[in-house]
Amino acid sequence: MSTATREAKSISQGISGSEFTTKGNAIQQFCRFCLIAFPLLDLFLFRYTFSLFSGPLGYGPFICMYVLLPFWVLRFRFPVRVALTLGLIGLIGSSGVLEGVVESKEFIKVFGGLVLPYIYYWYLWQYFGEDVVRGFRIYLQGAFIVSAIGLVIFLDNLFPIGVYSTLSTFLKMNLTPAAFGIRIASTLGEPTYFANSIAPAGLFSLWRLFFQQSDFDTYLKRQGLWLKRWKAVAILLALMLTYSAMALVGLLVSFALILLIKRQFRTMLFSGCLVLLTLTIARSVPEIDQRLRGLRNASEVAETNVHGSSAILYNHTVITWENFNRNPWIGTGLGSHPVATEKYSILGGTTAFAYADQNAKDASSMFLRIASELGLFGIILTLFFLRTHYFKVQIHDHDELMLKLISSAFLVTLLLQLFRQGNFILNGFPFFVYGYFFAFKKFKSLN
Repeated sequence: MSTATREAKSISQGISGSEFTTKGNAIQQFCRFCLIAFPLLDLFLFRYTFSLFSGPLGYGPFICMYVLLPFWVLRFRFPVRVALTLGLIGLIGSSGVLEGVVESKEFIKVFGGLVLPYIYYWYLWQYFGEDVVRGFRIYLQGAFIVSAIGLVIFLDNLFPIGVYSTLSTFLKMNLTPAAFGIRIASTLGEPTYFANSIAPAGLFSLWRLFFQQSDFDTYLKRQGLWLKRWKAVAILLALMLTYSAMALVGLLVSFALILLIKRQFRTMLFSGCLVLLTLTIARSVPEIDQRLRGLRNASEVAETNVHGSSAILYNHTVITWENFNRNPWIGTGLGSHPVATEKYSILGGTTAFAYADQNAKDASSMFLRIASELGLFGIILTLFFLRTHYFKVQIHDHDELMLKLISSAFLVTLLLQLFRQGNFILNGFPFFVYGYFFAFKKFKSLN
């Protein structure tokens, strides 16, 4: 099928423009927005925004899963490959139960919490028709809305007009003070969560502002993936005002991936200047400078000036290394890292003793948690997925270039989560995993 034919078909199906544009009055527009936004609640809301019931599966944003999943199970085919993969992970991960390291109740809670979102988001992509362009278009609109809310709350903190107090009556939103204003977290609870979830939109914002190609940009407009300049600025500004090191890392990774796509290897050689400039800017922000100094001094756990999050990350790095050395092949099982933390934590008896068991459940890093709980099996499975679904494109082919940008955008969040967030499902993480997969699948179908 030619490019022109595919585009005509997309337009005829009514998916080439904005998902939020519709004829009719404001009520119809609001209803349409709610229908589109509801399946993605978990993606853009803090897990403690509201509670459905007690327990880890009672997070309010999960309501979309409980409401929609039964209908989708009846409508779409059963995901055999997903079920087999989850089954294999569950089988290997049950080693902790078999060896008495983890209680069966804890394993069921962790594994069940893994299965539900991964099954749900698979069905969500079936609902999108496995159309990665459509799925990313909806995500991009949501990312802008969440960024805009964050900026409004930031301004409201500087010039109070009651916006935050009004929104907080409906949604649970944390305010984290900063040297200037607040650290933007918007509806996602914490600045780091916001940085990780909005990172793909950050890549498209960088492309919009610094890497324009007139003919390709016209193509992106037809696909509904072209950000207006002020929207791109708003997204990047919101990411910067998180005062989060992960937001800066995400933008640097996005910049590097775009240069790789455009094959500007010579420019990459001089990107060290950009890194130095970014570090200089980061050192001028107290919230980020504390973390940088904390990482530098992390091994000096007896020092009083070690930043808490840096000490915690270093602690779990040591714990994972000790646990991995003793159980290298399949780890100690799903849900076992808290047990490893009790055994190998190095913060007890230091000035940072209060952080000794913090983040014990998720190891502060998904990669560390995978290495600790699933060993080499988990590491190889992760690297295999990332490598086998990475693809190179002809930059003059608009279809391929668009898919590569989408794939790279999803990849940024995958890398950030592996480094600094150990929850397997937080903030709709499976959505990004499947988005990376379906971008590759679409690329294969074009070739």
